[in-house]
Amino acid sequence: MKKTFLNIFYNAIYQVFLVLVPLITVPYLSRVLGPTTYGIYSSVNNTVQFLMIFCVLSLSNIGVRTISRARAKGGRGELTQAFWGLWYFQFIGGLVTIALTVLTCLILKVRYWNYFLLMLPYLISAQFDISWFFQGLADFGKVVLRNTIVKIISVVFILLLIKSPGDLWKYFLIMSVSTMLGSFVFWFSIGKYVGRPVKHFYQFAETRRAIMTLMIPQIATQIYTSLDKPLLGLFQNTAQVSYYDNSQKISNMILGVITSISLVIMPQMAIQGKETQKKVLKKSLEATTMLGTMFAVVVMANTKEFVPFFFGKKYIPMTPLMFFFTLTIILIPMGGVFANQFALANKRDKDYAIPVTIGAALELIFSYFLDRPFGAAGAMVAILLTEAVVLFLRCWIVRDGYDFKETFSDVPKCFLAMGISLAAGMLWPWQIPSAFVNMTVKSLAIMAVYLVILWLLKFDLNEDLLAMIKKRLKK
Repeated sequence: MKKTFLNIFYNAIYQVFLVLVPLITVPYLSRVLGPTTYGIYSSVNNTVQFLMIFCVLSLSNIGVRTISRARAKGGRGELTQAFWGLWYFQFIGGLVTIALTVLTCLILKVRYWNYFLLMLPYLISAQFDISWFFQGLADFGKVVLRNTIVKIISVVFILLLIKSPGDLWKYFLIMSVSTMLGSFVFWFSIGKYVGRPVKHFYQFAETRRAIMTLMIPQIATQIYTSLDKPLLGLFQNTAQVSYYDNSQKISNMILGVITSISLVIMPQMAIQGKETQKKVLKKSLEATTMLGTMFAVVVMANTKEFVPFFFGKKYIPMTPLMFFFTLTIILIPMGGVFANQFALANKRDKDYAIPVTIGAALELIFSYFLDRPFGAAGAMVAILLTEAVVLFLRCWIVRDGYDFKETFSDVPKCFLAMGISLAAGMLWPWQIPSAFVNMTVKSLAIMAVYLVILWLLKFDLNEDLLAMIKKRLKK
């Protein structure tokens, strides 16, 4: 348990770092590049994110689960077989994807083909990304260190080299090359854990089935988390794409912090009994919902001031988009508890796949009817409706594995605290001349109100937090 909390701490620190980095780069880039040029990056980058799933081949999920079980068996030989035998799938998938991407760009000359070529190192990084191995070992320290170094290097080069919209190509290159180098870093220490490469795939038939099953939800997820931007670009100009993409940035930063809980707990759930899983699931859902609703309130209450302060006055039209996109901070992590911590951990791959597959189909339908007439606002409504349906399906499809009444018993308290705190934030009576100071003070007040309400409602997680604090104080 101590190692689990330590890994959650590592991930939390890193996710906070991920929040701090965009606080430097996003305001700078949004002003230097402008909405139109930034929209080009959004379209190309999100298309490449979609292509990356064909390089990784679901190993980010299968690998964590498999390595955690191989570790439980305790043998270096088993780890060696599992690592190399799984990575061979990833290597071949990456090779095919990169080759097809190059041929498509050079022969068909698709829109922004030159920028796609600059993003090839991104695909190579996916091909050689073995972070799943260290996550399976529950060794998150190395993953955190590697990603932190990559981010720092990219920030330095962005501030030094990006000076005008004409430097867009440099931005593409900085982001892709730094990510690729970060993936290579993992290979320097792999010899400490595994032996020489083996000559065969790992459990070929079973792994192939798992890849084929999990590729469907991976593709489906990317349809409404990455391809939604290029799809909007088919019906609207790049400025609309930029408003839509940037309105999600703050929510996505916070999502990283909250979903890190699922990332850490999934390997632990994979080796636990059913009764223990139910207890962990309940606690995780409570913590996830509490963090999601609290951060959502803070962002919503500050959106009107935050957009011109952070992005610049050119981005004021995206203010209502950012306000409502904040709901994803609640919807996505709650669904992730049942998908990542339960379905994947228990090899219920089909139960993991069905909700997002249905969600992808709905996203395409909603986008087709809403993007053209309503632009970025229509795309926002499409994604929120999709995420709400996916959350419902994730909870419903694995209902046989948990007691609904018991698991969700304290969740309504979080939403009650959210409603009261949001009302307090929207009716905030004091205005401090400095926008930054005003938002900071307001955020702290909102969080205080939220936590006091949960305390008065006797939120179940309160006792666990008190017990943990008392234990630490005794030491």
